[in-house]
Amino acid sequence: MGAGVIIWAVFLFYVLLMAPFCVLVGAKTSSRMGWLIATPVIFLPLTLLIAALIP
Repeated sequence: MGAGVIIWAVFLFYVLLMAPFCVLVGAKTSSRMGWLIATPVIFLPLTLLIAALIP
């Protein structure tokens, strides 16, 4: 239980850093490019985290 909370906290910090980056990319280019960057950068680690926590 304790390690899972720490991992989620680190992931939340990671998302808080990467989300503005994806928004910046979307603002400088196009919203489609922002989503294209956000998909592997944010959602792929989320799926790996969920898969690792499932017993």
